[in-house]
Amino acid sequence: MTTTDKKKEENSMKTIYKAAQVIRKSIATFTKERNVLQVSSDITDVPTELYTMIHWIMVGPPEKLETEKRTRVVDRATLTVSQNIMYGFISSAQVKYKPSSESASFRSPHARENPQVLGLALTIHHDTRNKKLMNLLNAHGYSVSHGRALLMETALANAVVENTRAHQGLYVPPFLRKGTFVFFAADNTDFAEDTRDGKGTTHGTITAVYQKIDPSKEPVAEPLIMGDAQSLSSLRTM
Repeated sequence: MTTTDKKKEENSMKTIYKAAQVIRKSIATFTKERNVLQVSSDITDVPTELYTMIHWIMVGPPEKLETEKRTRVVDRATLTVSQNIMYGFISSAQVKYKPSSESASFRSPHARENPQVLGLALTIHHDTRNKKLMNLLNAHGYSVSHGRALLMETALANAVVENTRAHQGLYVPPFLRKGTFVFFAADNTDFAEDTRDGKGTTHGTITAVYQKIDPSKEPVAEPLIMGDAQSLSSLRTM
């Protein structure tokens, strides 16, 4: 490697270092309401600097690709990687802290939990109930742990119960808005119908509610307040 090449490499590393410092500062100072459990995710869940850098790394400076579908694919991948980086972020205070044990790791980054790591854990638990898989994903920084997911599910269930108490035993979704047309779809749920005496059967009715989003209208019900479940911070759903 020539002297000129070494100089270019040094300059490149300096540029990367400065960019990393900018990104770290943007993550450390990023603030968003933390008592909201979101069911969707968008660019506002991550710092603009981080999102832009990851987007440039993936496809370069162009803001749009040739098709809308390709643009959405890249935008989704950029958002996913950005949220994983935020979840794995280690503050300067954590880096400088001297643990009492050599085996001690970093504390769980609850402050930087986001829709990506929360949603993936809850989805995997709902679909598989596989504790090992969830903790494997957590170990690699893709989601919260199995224990954390259980705490959140418990808190969410308690919040739903409180919602029904406020509406005469009926659960009213927080997303419903007053003065906007709604659609209902209902279906029966029947189990063990082929018994001779009718014992041990289960009957229920499931009703799904659909409504076009209109943020300007007043909500029918208050957001679900997810109180503390042991170490779980106070959250609410939107």
